[in-house]
This record gives sequence, C-alpha cells and structure tokens, in this order.
Amino acid sequence: MFELRRNIYPGTLIVFEGTDGAGKTTMIVKTKEYLSARFGTERILLEKQPTDLSRKTRLFQKMMYCSKHEEINYRAVQLLTLSDRVQHNHEVIVPALKEGKIILCDRYLYTSIANMLARGYRNETWFFDACKEIIKPDIAFLAYAEPELAIRRIRSRPEECNRHLNEELLHNVAKEFLAMQKQADFHVLDTSQSADAAFLQVKNELDIYFEGKNE
Repeated sequence: MFELRRNIYPGTLIVFEGTDGAGKTTMIVKTKEYLSARFGTERILLEKQPTDLSRKTRLFQKMMYCSKHEEINYRAVQLLTLSDRVQHNHEVIVPALKEGKIILCDRYLYTSIANMLARGYRNETWFFDACKEIIKPDIAFLAYAEPELAIRRIRSRPEECNRHLNEELLHNVAKEFLAMQKQADFHVLDTSQSADAAFLQVKNELDIYFEGKNE
C-alpha cells in the first residue's frame, strides 16, 4: 500500500501511534525518561505530528473541534497534513538523524493513513506517491486500547470532556491501525493494562534494537 524511505543515517526514529485515549502520551513520557537516562538528554529529540504548521490552521481546527463537517473537503485536510509531514521530514527529521539523534515522534504518517481509510478514501494514489518522501521509522509502536476504553479516557479529561468526538470514526480508525500492523511493522502495546506493564514491552524492544546497533 505505501512505501517509505529507509533510514540510512546514524540516528534513530521511533514513533508512537494510536487513537486518542489509547495511552500513547504516557508511553512517550516513559520512553523519553528511559532513553534520556541511557543516552543523555541532549541526544533525545521529542517531536509531534502534525506540527503547528497545520494544527493551527482554521481547516484543521474545524475538523477537530466542530461537529458540522459538511463544509470540509477531507482531501484538503490530507493535503494540509501530508505537506506538513513532508516538510517536517525534510526540515527536522532528516537533519536530526544525520546528527545521530534519537527522535521520539508523537504520531506519524500512519495516523493520516488510518484516518483516510477509516473515512472511506481507499484509492488515493497521489497520497501514497508523496509518502515516498518520508523516512520509515526504525521502531513503530502502536498503543492500543479497546475504543470504548479510549473514549472513556478522553471523556474523563477536564480539557476534553466537552469536545466534539466522533466515536464511530474512532472505532474505525482503531481497526485501520490494527489492519496495517504488518505493513507498518507495528509493535502493538496493550495499553489497557497498567502503564508500567505496557512500558515493559517498549523497554524490551528498545533494548533489543539498541543492542543490535551496539549502543
């Protein structure tokens, strides 16, 4: 379905994916703490996608927080966020990898793909052609909790309890994430269990990877 560029640089790209409420942020915090203690804080770079380049646009804000989507062309949203990801890859990801940084990225291209497929857009060849510009992660984690649990977590957050939430879409996005597990080489984390238990899997995978690089 999609083909990404192989990382040929000395640095490492680690991404965390998952629906809202899946526990992704908690895993990222624990991973940053672990890798900072092991390699030093100066080597760790924490990034988030999409970046503010697209997040702060009127189109993105309307898609995220407005219940009426009749005025939104979802291909326009995909163009917006994909161009952001391609530029972020060129401006931030690749230079940091050349410097030997360990990049932790909160969401990546797979979020766009899961959302696009969940909305029924399955023949977007233009999108997958543009994906070839983007670096494939060295390690990709999928934080997964059953959608109903993820929704309860979102509703329990004071800052998000009243936001518009398309629950049907969240269910479908979760299914699409799981469906791309093999092609994306996801390490699926059961984030319905305790954070410490879920992070143990992250730690084990990181240890195997970095030992393979003799680091």
